This record gives sequence, C-alpha cells and structure tokens, in this order.
Amino acid sequence: ALSLLLEQVKPRVKSVLLPSYICDSVILPFEQAGYELTYYDVDKYLKPIDIDVIKNSNVGIFLHMGYFGFSTNEILSDLISSLKSESVITIEDVTHTLFSQRNKPIESDFIIGSIRKWFGIPSGGFLASDKTINFELIDANVDFINIRRSSLHLKFEYMNSGNESIKSTYLSGFNRAEHILDEDIKPYKIDHESEVIIKNLDNKELQSYRQRNYEFLLKHLRDVDEIEAIFNDVENDVTPMFFPIYVKSNRDELRRKLIENEIYCPVHWPIPKQVNGNLNITTKNIYDSILSIPCDQRYQIEDMRRIINEIVSFFEE
Repeated sequence: ALSLLLEQVKPRVKSVLLPSYICDSVILPFEQAGYELTYYDVDKYLKPIDIDVIKNSNVGIFLHMGYFGFSTNEILSDLISSLKSESVITIEDVTHTLFSQRNKPIESDFIIGSIRKWFGIPSGGFLASDKTINFELIDANVDFINIRRSSLHLKFEYMNSGNESIKSTYLSGFNRAEHILDEDIKPYKIDHESEVIIKNLDNKELQSYRQRNYEFLLKHLRDVDEIEAIFNDVENDVTPMFFPIYVKSNRDELRRKLIENEIYCPVHWPIPKQVNGNLNITTKNIYDSILSIPCDQRYQIEDMRRIINEIVSFFEE
C-alpha cells in the first residue's frame, strides 16, 4: 500500500518523518524510493512527543499511527491540519486501530493499513484517500499467497492435532512469506479467498472477544510487580490488537518460558537497522522490554487464565 501511495505523490522535498518506534516494513518503501528518513520520538505510553520539533521539520511526508488499538496519535490532530496547510503530505497507518471506533478521525491525506494482521488470511492491505488514486495493480503474488495459505492450513491442523512436526513446517512457511515481502514491496492485488473473507467478517464478534480478553488480562496482571501494562483502560471504542506489557527484567526468558508452554507472544518490534543507534533512552527501552500478549478472537477466558498463570508462576520461581 505504501509503495502504491509513493507512486502517486510528489512531495515538496523527498524526505519523510516517521515515528522512531516502528516496524521496518513501514520504513522499507520509503528507503527503496530514495527518501531521506527522519524520526520523531514517542513516550512510554506510545504518544508522540516533541510536537514543536515535528511542526518545524522541513519534510515532504509525515506518517503517524496509533498503537495496539489505542488512539495514541490523537494528540496530533491539530498538528496534522497545520502540516497539510504547509503542503506536507500526511499519512495515517491505521493497522493497529483498524477496528477501534474513534469519535474523531484524524484528517490525513492518505490512510493505509494491513488487514491480515488481524485474522488468518493469506493477504490483504489497503490504501484510502479522498484524492484520486491512479494505479494498476499486479496480479496476486502466487508464491506469497500459496506459502501463506498452506502455512495457515498447517497451523490449523497443528492446533487440532498437537503434532509438533507440523509446527516447525508452518513457522518456516510464515518466515519464508515474510522474506518475500522484505524483498518485493510492489503493489499486488489481494487474492480472491482473502477478499471474500474480509467482506464477510463479523466485526462485532472480533471486537467483543478482544475487549473481553483484554479486560480479563488487565484485571489479573495489573498487580504483578515485574510487568507493567501500557494501557490501563480499554474503553468501548477500543478494539485491542494485543495486550502489550513492559517486562521490567528477563523479558526474553519469560517469552521462552511461554513458548515452551505453547503461548506465542511476539515482540513488536525488533529494532529496525535504520533507527538503531539513533534512539533516545525511552524509545530504546520500549524496544527492549515490550511484549505483546495475544488476546484475539481465537481465544476463550480459559486461555487467558492459562497465560496469566504461566506469567505469575514464572516470576514466583
């Protein structure tokens, strides 16, 4: 979606201002298109800081996002209007807030998002704007789609059978698919199967399960001294992507213990090489201590209770 967007625009200068807490897949299209990369920081609650620095930056494109379902970028609303009046192209990445019902959308020039991060489909992202978008999409990337589809089927089979030999195969498949994306960021059409699933999705069920699971995790983990929940309140208009926590020490050991018990908690994100060495201490600590606990619509309260028990027992040991 970003690659497609960059084909459409002619910014006043070929530079972009990005949050320093970010996934490298967002940086990559700008880097490959020859943009100068600059960054602004966020605080421990993932809210942008140094608003004046952002306002006075001489850039052509400004990208912002909310994190984990929460509108941490709401503070930028007035700033976005100011930047647009100065011909800065503004982009909101709504991947994390896709199913949250915000009262006041931020009026950016372009909206992008990855849909496949929310449920098991082979492909799916989008680009939206009130401006005309001229494009020709390439037919779906067959290699990528086939690897993703077969890996999703294998994962389903593993979850039903518990056959450990299947697990390494589907994990390897997912890694191969992500490697394809790292090597090839051209805009491809979504595959038909994913499009049908998206159009028939039950949003309300997805939202209610995630909110319920998040609230249960929060209730039972908020008093564990060794971790800190980043967001201590989940309002009705928030659909959480994960339950993100800071682990004050031994994060990687905790993660390994959870994996041993078949609880897979991703780290969002490894430090991108493009920002490594240029982070302030707060942002560095985010990368080093954050852990994303799953709370999505696949799971019941019993699953959340098992996660809680494993985390509590790890620190008691």
